[in-house]
Amino acid sequence: MSPRRATLLTYGSVGLLAALSAARLLEAGGVPWVVLLAVAVASALVVGPAAWLARDRLPEDRRETLGTVGIVLALLAFPVWLGGSLAFGIPLRRWLDVLLVGVAVGTALVVLAEYTVVPERLRGFGV
Repeated sequence: MSPRRATLLTYGSVGLLAALSAARLLEAGGVPWVVLLAVAVASALVVGPAAWLARDRLPEDRRETLGTVGIVLALLAFPVWLGGSLAFGIPLRRWLDVLLVGVAVGTALVVLAEYTVVPERLRGFGV
């Protein structure tokens, strides 16, 4: 599979999940817009510059290794977050939806900035 097709499939699947989560949030009513906006801005400010710096300063094999480490850390953090949510009675599904929509919006902002503002040498795969 080409990098372009893999990127488009990733964006499409995450976009579909975010749309389903947004529909669930709107259907439930009382969307926590402040939290959703904070997650979107935080993910845009963290993910974008981190990716651009990594592309500029690290070789390809090192970026792959760090990406794998990041995924493993996220997979290890999820059960801890799930256990804390269950232990303290936090409504898990609602906050998962808020996080997913916020990260999707933040990622969309990063992609938009990448194609409009970021120099060519720092850009990722062309879509």
